[in-house]
Amino acid sequence: MSVSTDYAFDIPVPLLEDQTLIRTVSEAAEIVRSNMRRRFTMQGLNAVLMLERAFAGEEVEEACLAFRAWATQEGLA
Repeated sequence: MSVSTDYAFDIPVPLLEDQTLIRTVSEAAEIVRSNMRRRFTMQGLNAVLMLERAFAGEEVEEACLAFRAWATQEGLA
């Protein structure tokens, strides 16, 4: 069993609805997955895949950008 590390975004992503700041890969992944249960989009799938790669410590900034783009498209950020 391996211990996973939660990587932080250099710049948190603010969500409009409740003024929450999304600071980590796991927070962002949970929000995308939750919203994808209601509305599946290719952009959401891409964001989840990028966030999952970031769980390994790779491409964290790219994952943050993908999450920010998805959240903006969905009207959340």
